[in-house]
Amino acid sequence: MRLLLTLGCSLTLLGAFPLLMGRASEPTIQAVALAPQRYQLLGVSFETPFQFSPPRSFGENGVAVVYPANAVPGEHELMVSLISLPKTSEVLGGLSDQELRSWLRFTQMDGSLAAAAGRIERRILGRRVRGDAFYYPTPRPIHQELYLMHLEGGQRLAMLFEAEEQVPLPVMEQVFNHVAASLQELPPRSREWKRSFEWWKNR
Repeated sequence: MRLLLTLGCSLTLLGAFPLLMGRASEPTIQAVALAPQRYQLLGVSFETPFQFSPPRSFGENGVAVVYPANAVPGEHELMVSLISLPKTSEVLGGLSDQELRSWLRFTQMDGSLAAAAGRIERRILGRRVRGDAFYYPTPRPIHQELYLMHLEGGQRLAMLFEAEEQVPLPVMEQVFNHVAASLQELPPRSREWKRSFEWWKNR
């Protein structure tokens, strides 16, 4: 496996969950320079603390970036995904956020509806957003976090964080906190906003 990403002693560990206490502590992440990379996708922008892949298609209505940068979804150590959802006035509009998260797990993430969800919150778009956290031991041990965001104009967006079991918890927390804190809405109908829906042109 890859070498542990060197982290400064000042890194604060946030949001440790009981689900993750058994996580392996072996180093896995390749040593990389902390050079942030910004993406503009599906009406929002966000930053990863080091280089992830170009945007890749994820399911029917989603896009993902993964680490290592040359990996593909399913063979990654870390992944950040965005999934576009219908507006509240359209189909599925009557579902609650919790019901939408369950629907996404079943239709987009191949997750079991019977799997017990842990509750988690991260600060996204300037407010605390509640999400679901899962640990799947088989066939590929991973940790997942799923959040729903309500954007201007009625647009809804799901954000999925995913980490392999071997990724050390401090590294996972650093990456997920960095992405969540950096997330911003692009001005609706602006040039950047329109380009963010044409992400495949810049791969």
